[in-house]
Amino acid sequence: MGLFLSNLHIKKNSNVSVSKLKAFLLTDMISKGYTQVDDSENAEIIAAIYAPENSEWISVSSDCYNFNDDHDTKIVAEPISEKFETDVIAMSCMDSDYAFMHLINHSEKTDGWVNSGSPYEGMKLPRRTSASRWKNIVSDFDKFKEIIKEDNIFAEDVFFGTAELLNMDKDQCVFEADRTEELDDNCLIKLYFSLPAGTKKALPKLHIDLYDLCPCKANVNSVVFVNNIGGRSKGVAVMFTGDYIENDDVVIYDVTFESDYGSEKRKCVPITLEKRKRADGKYVLWWADKNFQIPPAVNPNLPLMKRMNLQFKKQFGVRFFVKGNPEKFRDVEVYIIPLENVHDGYAEGYARWNVQKRP
Repeated sequence: MGLFLSNLHIKKNSNVSVSKLKAFLLTDMISKGYTQVDDSENAEIIAAIYAPENSEWISVSSDCYNFNDDHDTKIVAEPISEKFETDVIAMSCMDSDYAFMHLINHSEKTDGWVNSGSPYEGMKLPRRTSASRWKNIVSDFDKFKEIIKEDNIFAEDVFFGTAELLNMDKDQCVFEADRTEELDDNCLIKLYFSLPAGTKKALPKLHIDLYDLCPCKANVNSVVFVNNIGGRSKGVAVMFTGDYIENDDVVIYDVTFESDYGSEKRKCVPITLEKRKRADGKYVLWWADKNFQIPPAVNPNLPLMKRMNLQFKKQFGVRFFVKGNPEKFRDVEVYIIPLENVHDGYAEGYARWNVQKRP
């Protein structure tokens, strides 16, 4: 799966501190109608501040950031630059195909632009500005010019290549508010918000693009992968149903939950299914991860081949093997359920696979 991100980096100076930046973000979010909440369980929006001691920059990431061009970045970065009288860099990467860095300093009227890769078909052509506008903030300007001219396999490599010259920690380049597991908690602050009153958040809706019409076979892997055609969400469950479960007529084994399918670092997590008895007396096999991040739907306005490629990369699901009574293999039914769409025990937005009951 290619990299998608939008984040900010604020140059440290006597005006900037983590506490002041936190207060600024809180005031800004509240002024826009968001309400601060205490934890991620009740949050719909996350904002995070990351300030490693060995870096000259403080980084900010938020679910609200979606930088596609210089108009998007100026709206967010310029008020911060003006408030703290400092340099701000807005970074954005789109599926590792196209990335840019936008340097803004309000008081000095700095407006610098660096890009890498190629934008999507139909996307506005990238800006062209003189590299000289970066001269005062990099340690080796000649090296900087070499790096930004390189033809990178992954567009975000321009971030990593220039990080040392900016005296920025490389982890900051790909900083995302909802992916902070490997960062130093002592340098990290997270803020949680609910959406403004009256704002309708798109719920997740899972869909099987390639529906397998072949029944399960003994000791041969089967897969059920889905795409989300709704909004971003958190939490997913896998459920197996069928009359074969109560007496173990069919055993489901070597089950893995897979995501980031188009990535070289595809995630394959072994999972253990729990046997549960429902209120109706039927048995199911169940597993859930309340922290799994379900990516939002791919933009339907992208060109067809680009859209199909992204859908492939964003898919996730379950791989499993079966053994036991072959006559029961056709009864294997798999549900992949977004936990955010489970209310009072009733699930919506799920995807279901059964070879005999195609939706």
